[in-house]
Amino acid sequence: MDVVEAFYLIPKVHIGITNNITDLPLTLHCKDKARDDGVHTLQYGEVYHFGFKTDIFLERTLWFCLFTWNGESHHFDIYVAKRDECPNCNWVIGKAGPCKVLDNSNENCFPWDDKAQHEIQETKKLLIFNTTTQQEPSHSLEPLNSQGRE
Repeated sequence: MDVVEAFYLIPKVHIGITNNITDLPLTLHCKDKARDDGVHTLQYGEVYHFGFKTDIFLERTLWFCLFTWNGESHHFDIYVAKRDECPNCNWVIGKAGPCKVLDNSNENCFPWDDKAQHEIQETKKLLIFNTTTQQEPSHSLEPLNSQGRE
């Protein structure tokens, strides 16, 4: 088997995300470490689909999304290789968090990743503070010499 044949054997995952937030548009932005799927807005009941090939050797494929509506923002890892063993992963997004739709019409619901959200909010506050006060960062970076040493 050559490299081209091996590439076609790598499984592809399809993700479906449904907006279940009544009467509010849901904006989502999903990406992994190398690819950005862009920003998409869904009306209530609408579904957005995207897909990608997984890393079958190391089982470390990870896709994460930012979900925003009505001034709220939340993060969630929408696909984690070790957690999500599904070729077609369907998610329903509600105010309380995302729910993965299982084969038997049940759902497995998760909380939002509030830790990631808190870190982002703190970073935004720091950037806004430094921009509005025009202060230098609390630590300074010293240049390195040509060999990469101080």
